[in-house]
Amino acid sequence: MKVPESLQKFNDDDGGVFEKCSKLVPSDIDVSDSNAVVTYLRAQMAWMKLPLTQACIKGDIPALKAALVVDPQFPFKQAPDGGTLLSFTVDKPVVLKFFIQTFPTATIDSKSPLEYAKEMKAPQLIVDMLELLTADEMKVCGDTEAEIQAAIEEKKATLSNNKSAMANIVDYTAREKATELQTKMFGELKAAAVDDAQITFDELTAYCGDQAKRLGDLIAVVMNKYKTTDPRRYELFEQVKYIAVKEQVPPPATLPLPEQVEFQLANATWYEEGFQAAMKEITAVFNETKTCEEICEHYDIDNSSGKWSKELRAEVFHLDPLTNQVVRTKFGPPKGFPRALEKMTQGKTLRDLNRVTFEFEDPLLMALCFEVLNKKYNIYGLKNKYLQETFKEPPNLHMNLDIKDGWLCEVQMLFRDILLIKKELHKFYDVNRADGPFVVAGKLFKSLEDPGEQQRDEVDSHAAASSSTSDLLQIIKSKNEQLKAKDEIVAQRDAEIERLKTLLSQNTHEDKVASPPLPPQARTQEGTSSYTYSQLLGGTLAGVDPTKKESYLSPSEFSKVFGMSPSEFSSLPTWKKNAIKKEKKLF
Repeated sequence: MKVPESLQKFNDDDGGVFEKCSKLVPSDIDVSDSNAVVTYLRAQMAWMKLPLTQACIKGDIPALKAALVVDPQFPFKQAPDGGTLLSFTVDKPVVLKFFIQTFPTATIDSKSPLEYAKEMKAPQLIVDMLELLTADEMKVCGDTEAEIQAAIEEKKATLSNNKSAMANIVDYTAREKATELQTKMFGELKAAAVDDAQITFDELTAYCGDQAKRLGDLIAVVMNKYKTTDPRRYELFEQVKYIAVKEQVPPPATLPLPEQVEFQLANATWYEEGFQAAMKEITAVFNETKTCEEICEHYDIDNSSGKWSKELRAEVFHLDPLTNQVVRTKFGPPKGFPRALEKMTQGKTLRDLNRVTFEFEDPLLMALCFEVLNKKYNIYGLKNKYLQETFKEPPNLHMNLDIKDGWLCEVQMLFRDILLIKKELHKFYDVNRADGPFVVAGKLFKSLEDPGEQQRDEVDSHAAASSSTSDLLQIIKSKNEQLKAKDEIVAQRDAEIERLKTLLSQNTHEDKVASPPLPPQARTQEGTSSYTYSQLLGGTLAGVDPTKKESYLSPSEFSKVFGMSPSEFSSLPTWKKNAIKKEKKLF
């Protein structure tokens, strides 16, 4: 049989490889028709995004064949879902290195190369190579085992240095040094020793400038971590691109400028509650859901390509070692009148009067959150500042949402370590650019006297320096001991609040005119009075907790209204229960 030209590089001396490939085609394909066989094989190879022609052009197949121990039956084998994978066994590290360089997105038996190597109990050198080196890093290192080992050791040293640097993002020694200089300077100011204060101020600004540079240099180190820890998750984030700016809804033009500012500040208060509720709902969905697919289903995000079908809580991107959260949110305080007036005087339109910061550790989840926002709202002014080649300041993913009626709110998304650098850098940077001692006379670092804030900074800083959840076990253990006393205080406070709520409820009921008598009620499984669905929709009922109206339905009526049993409902995440209760008008 003549071997088709497109399969020449797969052919061995006697044409046997092509003969073996032919045995894989279905019975309805004529194996004597070499073009039909090639067409079929190309279609099968497309399953792993590796068309056969691309393999022949990009891959040095003879070298691959020489390096691999080819399956004695045939060099292809059928995957469970109909795809065709190259069948081979790892012979030495350089083999897998070549494979990753040539086919960086390919899978082996539906597994990542690292998973495959671990399952096959590959040599430690191979596992280290796959865990530590990216495809680009593999390309520049040599081809011998000694050269690969040298590249691995160099990467280990770099990661070790990165960890040490990230562990000191929050440097309490630096904080104490700055506070010591500030204290001295303030004492000199109080004593009217202005010349001495100026000398101390110069020393303080020089020291803070050094710290600002140290933190600025860490930005590139941190971004390299996010880019290289799992490039497949980061590449989805890199697809978030620029969207043009839109101006804020303007105030009445007839008003003087100061009153226009007051109008916009007042306008923001009418949107703040709805804005916060919407952002908190998204946060709850991400934190309470088990899979990325569920998030896509909830928000009707297209996942037909399977690009979001990845682990939601990847161990290498664990946001908070004390919780199972994957995202945290913080809402900005109301903007003050002087700053707002300054911006409007400069011709800006105050698109950030309502603002929130999303904090992520996983690039994939940040990209997915953007998809959710893009699905729910019109987005303007999108800038992915993480795509810069160099960083003069902590980057972010910045955008404005049209929350309602054209009113724009600001959303920033930051990686945890970048946010930690930003908070720390801000203090030192402000001192470094101050033009005199009186400007920075106030105390900078409150966390020195606030154990709660210091504890949170320590946990985040240690988490930044850890490569996996296992590295955090000792941190979590020690921090849990410190949190026990705080938890007891919180529990006591919550119990007192509940007691006061009960007293208030009793007093309120006594003051109200008695509700019209209702027919005798059955009892629910929880022992509370049972009401019909229509009664619960009718308004406030004496003794009914308005936040738990569904618990007053009988089991049979509950199933009829909700389409599931009470126990099935209670097992749902909070965000999903609330969504269903809103739909049934029981929220």
